Amino acid sequence: MVDLKKQKLLVIAPHPDDEVLGCGSLIKKIKDAGGKVYVLFLTVGDTKDFTKEGLSTAKERKKEIKKAAEFLKIDNYQLAFEGNNYHLKLDLLGQKQLMDLIERESIVSIEKVKPTIVAFPSPYSYNQDHRVTAVATHAALRPVPNNDKHFVPTVLSYEEPADSWELQKRPEPNFFLQLSKKELETKLTALKIHKSQLRTFPSPRSTEALKALAMVRGSQSGCQFAEAFFLYRDIGA
Repeated sequence: MVDLKKQKLLVIAPHPDDEVLGCGSLIKKIKDAGGKVYVLFLTVGDTKDFTKEGLSTAKERKKEIKKAAEFLKIDNYQLAFEGNNYHLKLDLLGQKQLMDLIERESIVSIEKVKPTIVAFPSPYSYNQDHRVTAVATHAALRPVPNNDKHFVPTVLSYEEPADSWELQKRPEPNFFLQLSKKELETKLTALKIHKSQLRTFPSPRSTEALKALAMVRGSQSGCQFAEAFFLYRDIGA
């Protein structure tokens, strides 16, 4: 990952805003260096929540996807399973359907964009959509001979502030990406674009919580700010 200009990043995001919460600064670093970034959003729907409005709609969240993708200069993306039959119900689809989408069926699938890096959510999340996405992506990235299917050299699992609410102990991050203040600010601005999902502190979906996590990960790795990941594989790209 030394020469980011040569990298193609594919982010698997269960929902819009996960791409920002988990690896918004990695996206910026790769784009600033001249690399490519693709995002596969798996689902979005109308969601009842505990905000004053009490609801976020698929329509407004699709607008937020477009604005955030333009802001981060993402090269291409797809929203795969739209509607309330899928949103927060990805576990009912089963692993195979998700694997088929991630491996070859999506316009931003592994076989179509041939990424050098794939990042997916934590398999330890309390959110069922995140868990099944992680399991399916991990399986899709199984090691096979490169002449059979595209082999991704670098495989990462990204973290979000809310992932600390867990039933199973997560492994500690073992890969840290140093961030400049500007790179962190870009990530925070991108989160604000997903305004239907933004919350006030101390919510883990607040900009303050996201900045605090970057500061903690920075202090753990000897810098001011960092984005942290669990590295499953890195054989050089």
